[in-house]
Amino acid sequence: MGWKLFAIIISPKPDLPVAELLAMLQLPNLQPANPLAFETAIYPKAGQLYIGKVNDALVITDYTLSDSCIKKELSPVEQVLTQAFPNAEICSMVLHSAVNYWGYSIVRNGQKIRARASSSDDGTYLEVGNPLPEEEDLLAKSTTDEAGNRLYNLNGDIYTEDCVGENFVFSIASRYFGTPLDQLDEAGFGTLLEGYSYNIPTAQKAKTPWWKFW
Repeated sequence: MGWKLFAIIISPKPDLPVAELLAMLQLPNLQPANPLAFETAIYPKAGQLYIGKVNDALVITDYTLSDSCIKKELSPVEQVLTQAFPNAEICSMVLHSAVNYWGYSIVRNGQKIRARASSSDDGTYLEVGNPLPEEEDLLAKSTTDEAGNRLYNLNGDIYTEDCVGENFVFSIASRYFGTPLDQLDEAGFGTLLEGYSYNIPTAQKAKTPWWKFW
């Protein structure tokens, strides 16, 4: 089934109590829930949120919040976090390898410096900013076909860009964890994150993609 990840990373970790940070997000009927290890909490169900420090970054795993940030403009969530933590970098990452859906959005100094997203149905539909150092190794293995689609040669096999999202997301994670996500050590993956649940508005539930019901 591959990897599934929906998270927002704030780096460096802000010196603010978790309760105050969550209050800024104004999640309806927020209630405590059981904690989960990071390796499990990276794919929360809709209406579940987990938060805690992983290495030197603060990680919030939440489907709705992270997915709302994968767009060209600053999302309401990114605006709130940027105003609260002007000196931090805010990175939202989404990944569902089974359906080749992936993306990331990085905000620094109130500006979206990089955002990319792709899916098997739409191809690469979001491209904002210049390539980051963490992307360069993969991009160097790509060429562009006559239709403008980027193709990647990985170990002799050719892949379309929607198929290499896992590689890109893992590499972007190294920007905050010091190593690609799939190489994070047991201590990192075993970090317990505080758990919460909240009510998702009916309008938001209607937007939940089919694969979130797996």
